[in-house]
Amino acid sequence: MPLRHLKKIQVQFNPRDHRATAIREFLNRIYSPRARKSNPECDVSHKIRTDDMPPVVAIEFENGAKEQFNCHALKVEDIAGKIKDISDSMETKANLKASGIAVEELKFEAVDGKKKKSKSGSYKFVV
Repeated sequence: MPLRHLKKIQVQFNPRDHRATAIREFLNRIYSPRARKSNPECDVSHKIRTDDMPPVVAIEFENGAKEQFNCHALKVEDIAGKIKDISDSMETKANLKASGIAVEELKFEAVDGKKKKSKSGSYKFVV
């Protein structure tokens, strides 16, 4: 699992809680040499709890944005997918900005992939 765009990951869980299975697997993945190599600057920490609170992943991204996921009902693929979606979005915005395109100028309306004519007469892609 690549750790690109991540500044900090903090995982909290009770190891005796059956809901922590996915979070333990996620922790194994982010501590793997391959993941650590993808972003050695990412600060990864974990906290073992003894309470009945659900397992939690708190993420801080390079741009300062923070997300927290309550992981009691998630699979490890769901946790990784959420982080990947946010990272991909950040990368897309950075690429658009580097190309001189403001994200605010883009208009997304539907998910049918068809080209539609706007009220002003210009065409825009609907994605």
